[in-house]
Amino acid sequence: MIRFERAADGSLVAFLADNAERKGAPFTKTRLRGDSLFLQSDRMNAQFRGILSVRQGVIEGRWSQGERSATLTLTPVEERAADETASTTPPRPQHPENPYPYRTEEVTFRSEADGVTLAGTLSMPDQEGPHPAVVLLQGSGDNGRDYAYRGHQFFLVLADHLTRHGIAVLRYDLRGVDQSEGRLSGASLEDLARDAASALRFLKERPSIEAGSVGLIGHSMGGMIAPWIHEQFQDAAFLALLSPPSLPGHQVLSQQKARIADAAGASAAEVDSIRKQSRRVFEILRSDRDSAGVASQLRPILREGVARDDRLQLRVEANTSPWFRDFARFDPRPSLRQADVPTLALFGERDLLVPPQQNAAPMRAALADSPSERMSVRVLEGLNHWMQPAKTGRSSEVAEIEMTIVPEVLEQLTMWIRDSVGFE
Repeated sequence: MIRFERAADGSLVAFLADNAERKGAPFTKTRLRGDSLFLQSDRMNAQFRGILSVRQGVIEGRWSQGERSATLTLTPVEERAADETASTTPPRPQHPENPYPYRTEEVTFRSEADGVTLAGTLSMPDQEGPHPAVVLLQGSGDNGRDYAYRGHQFFLVLADHLTRHGIAVLRYDLRGVDQSEGRLSGASLEDLARDAASALRFLKERPSIEAGSVGLIGHSMGGMIAPWIHEQFQDAAFLALLSPPSLPGHQVLSQQKARIADAAGASAAEVDSIRKQSRRVFEILRSDRDSAGVASQLRPILREGVARDDRLQLRVEANTSPWFRDFARFDPRPSLRQADVPTLALFGERDLLVPPQQNAAPMRAALADSPSERMSVRVLEGLNHWMQPAKTGRSSEVAEIEMTIVPEVLEQLTMWIRDSVGFE
């Protein structure tokens, strides 16, 4: 969705959002001359040039991003229709509303990876400090600070609960997302880890924060790399891992599509075909070939079921991005075995993306070999990948679930963090 607004000086400003609930990130340039529209985003390395068709009521043009381009037609959305769509969204009773019983501050900090400036929100308890604190790490994808997915704002809810209970929280937009600089598509997994390490360091240096009591909470990929961040880049006082892969990424990812298809009722033959295709894809991704060589090998495999060349190109580029190839090859167990701080891992029993049947035992084994004197691995009954009550665990359920995060998880995290840092 692209929103157009008039600034105070009368100039036109455009914003790119992924759903109707968000204002989105502003384009660097917005220019409308006659029937010609030009949009430019320096952060995404993208441009759009379009022509307004008064008769058809649309803007037809071409979107270019890096070396990729595709035709794009913008169709107007009536405000009433948007309101009606919003009214059909199930209520989100856990989403907090202002005024909050704590202080929030919009902050920026520079990443040690390549100097990009990252933007986020720091929430601070109203009580006198110093306070224990935590940095929140999202899973894979172009995620903003609130970690929004299918109408839920997971990190907004988590940060609200922790701050109400005396724990300061920093959540930030990933590089290239919303208000943060840089490009996510060209980032490596180490770039993302160093971004998180910089967030940790920034938080430790803040007034009213107890520098020795700053830890990490990571979800999915964020939980996978949190121990690595602590071991290699910036020490954390504790590690709380939600739905974390505990085996090499390719072992977890190569089974995901098959599990999801099976849960959706696909035949045994279809599930087996999906599993074989995924294994072929990840064998190629794990190779030492350069991106061009990997892309040429992936195209005939990924073409199956894709009718349009532009969609095929999108799939190829998503699979050959640096961070995704790193993720496929990354093994979290060496860093887990080196964890020397309190570590908590929570899995949802009905998680189809990072199933506990595959990941809980390796997590326990790795932490058992670690020097940490306080560790816990728990599988929570009836919960999905997002720590919500679920019937099947499929992603299609998420939008229909009113609860964003079950209170049990919020309470366990809060009590465990306070105990870990000796906060009364």
